[in-house]
Amino acid sequence: MKMFNKVHATFAGTIDRILIEGGEGTIVRKGQPLFSVTPDERVVEESPADRQKRQRDATNGYLASILR
Repeated sequence: MKMFNKVHATFAGTIDRILIEGGEGTIVRKGQPLFSVTPDERVVEESPADRQKRQRDATNGYLASILR
């Protein structure tokens, strides 16, 4: 019996290589990496302090444009 399950991704990317070995019928475990993926967009991590500053600046800019 064949089972086809959708694989949902949290980001868009390109599959570089398949990490599982074997052919059809290979059993995989939950959480096991299946592919090596390169994200289409560059991921930038920011500290909580930088995020808070960016949000505060955006909010202040928005409020300033409304109150003019």
